[in-house]
Amino acid sequence: MQVSPISLKGWNKGMNDQKNNNSFIIGVLVGAALTYLFTTKKGQKLKEELLKEGTKLLETLSEGLEEGKDKAQELIEAGKDEVGKKIGEGEKVIAKEVESLRQEVQEKVEDVPKQVADIQKKGRRFFFHRRKHQES
Repeated sequence: MQVSPISLKGWNKGMNDQKNNNSFIIGVLVGAALTYLFTTKKGQKLKEELLKEGTKLLETLSEGLEEGKDKAQELIEAGKDEVGKKIGEGEKVIAKEVESLRQEVQEKVEDVPKQVADIQKKGRRFFFHRRKHQES
């Protein structure tokens, strides 16, 4: 279905008019409330009560935020300690594994000369044994 640009312009204009009307109504209500609070004795008392309650609420929020901040800091410190312990445990495990591997490598290295000597001995037997059979 094709919509003509003219009808879209009218729709947008209607939406803008509605927004402007809503903004105007909100402005009138806010202005009336402020006028009531600042000009009448009853409004001034109400304003003072609202300010006191607002101040109490802000203090309560501030205390809650401070407590939350302290609790978060405690949790962070506890987490750091726990991570430090786990790292220490990991380092110990790694050190044990490294030592085990070092000993294993040392044993293998110590066996190398014996294995070379065995290979040389077998090689001599093989070559000298073949020569004796070939000469015969």
